[in-house]
Amino acid sequence: MAGARLAQRVYVLSVGAGGLVVLAFAARNAVVPDPLPMVLLLAGGIVLDRFPVKVPQGGAISLTFGLVLTAQLAFGTVPAALINVLANLIGNGLLGRRPWDRALFNAGQFAFTTLLAGSVVSRLGLHPWILDPQTPPPPLWLLLLYIGLYWAVNNALVGLALYLDQPHPPRLFLPPFVRSLEADALSTVLAVVAGTVLIIAFRVYHLPGIAVGLGLFLLANYMLRLHAGLLEANHDLRTLYDVTRRLAGVLALDDAVACIQHAVAELAPCEAFALYLTDEDQRLKISHAHHPAADTLQGRVAGEGAVARAALTRQVITEGTEPTLVTGDFQPRYVLALPLTADDRLVGCLGMARLYQPFSERERRLLSILSSAMAMAIHNGLVYGRTEELARTDPMTGLYNYRYFNAHLREAMRRANATNEPLSLILIDLDNFSDINNDFGHQTGDEVLRQFAALLRTSVRQDDVVARYAGDEFVVVLPGSGREEAEAVAERIREAVRQHRFVDASGQVILRLQASLGVAVYPYDGQTDGDLIAAADRNMYRQKHHHRGERGGP
Repeated sequence: MAGARLAQRVYVLSVGAGGLVVLAFAARNAVVPDPLPMVLLLAGGIVLDRFPVKVPQGGAISLTFGLVLTAQLAFGTVPAALINVLANLIGNGLLGRRPWDRALFNAGQFAFTTLLAGSVVSRLGLHPWILDPQTPPPPLWLLLLYIGLYWAVNNALVGLALYLDQPHPPRLFLPPFVRSLEADALSTVLAVVAGTVLIIAFRVYHLPGIAVGLGLFLLANYMLRLHAGLLEANHDLRTLYDVTRRLAGVLALDDAVACIQHAVAELAPCEAFALYLTDEDQRLKISHAHHPAADTLQGRVAGEGAVARAALTRQVITEGTEPTLVTGDFQPRYVLALPLTADDRLVGCLGMARLYQPFSERERRLLSILSSAMAMAIHNGLVYGRTEELARTDPMTGLYNYRYFNAHLREAMRRANATNEPLSLILIDLDNFSDINNDFGHQTGDEVLRQFAALLRTSVRQDDVVARYAGDEFVVVLPGSGREEAEAVAERIREAVRQHRFVDASGQVILRLQASLGVAVYPYDGQTDGDLIAAADRNMYRQKHHHRGERGGP
């Protein structure tokens, strides 16, 4: 990582200093144009670079290229480069208070871009013509070539700087870079349209024309800024209303997370975010994640990073790092940690990470507005999830209960019928379980049932559904399994029960049990859920009678 940072630093300084040096050498032999139009164009460029048009989805639009194009057609390549570089250094760097290295890089790359594009089209016949009424307008294809070269070289230099700033695989680097290309393409088109008006006014009316044209230029920039601000405010209000309304109506935790992900994508898009929930030990663990390596993040605990500080201070944190969001291929530079509190209780935290762009004050403000609604939706989702879990599970064994089993079996049979796949059912009964209750008490009997339930979970496949049917009877639903596979699972369960030593709460060995199992296969043993259960029940009791015969019992 240090090597990549060094390479980026060397590249930025080389382009910045190199561009200015090349421009200085080129300016030595350049013809000095009339200073007043140059000063007017430079002043306009400074204002435009100081007040770019912010794009709601990220990035900014600057119309300065329209002035550069005007200077190219009025005075030539070197004056156009001087206006471009000085406007950026003063407007974007000095007045905009950009970091000195970024201001230097932008000035250098604008110098390279303007000089290269201007030199190529000048060799092909594009010469200054605005101030000479006798010179016909240049061919349209030369103007388009100049615009295309300028745009391509500019974005190539900037793209390489962005990549070296945070070297990542193309799948991570390209999406934000493509979004920046879209904004820059729109910026170039608008600048060319506005520049065309300025060029015509300058050629027809000379100095008064350029003054009026610059006034229209700045007015257009102001109107665009105003329009972008209104669009951004409208977008934010609509998103806040929509997300708040959706969060108020969700019950399931997954639905709440989906709403939060939608809010993040609309208000503060980023390359990765994670939802941290508190566990029994009050640790913040990642519960849900949208990340290039999301599977590896599950269960990570927030330690010394921004998320832990946000939880401690109950404040939005945008400084520092968040180690739980860092992986081998993903090393973000900017983070935002948002505490989620409901009724002054910390429900969790939202951690967000970006590769290239810091989080703005606007994004902090909007997410803070939504934090209470997010926290309440998560709280409701957790409560609803626990309630739903209690409604469908057996409190003693932790397995699914009879009600859930019935609903699941009907759905599984419907799906099996639609896909023409088999479905198997195993009904299980513990032989002479009543003797345990009689000899050792019901508490020991309950403990044996819990141990048997745990044994069942480890003996079936991950997709199989295990439920407590009634008393000491259990049932397993095996989707996609035919008779042979179901019999193999049944034999595995039977052998596991036979080998297991059941103990009471104190750890004392009680005895070894034997289980009777009945297998039924849909649709061969029954067309309805009742018929399938009845067939499994018959087969189970047939085996139970066989076991009694082996023991010589009644």
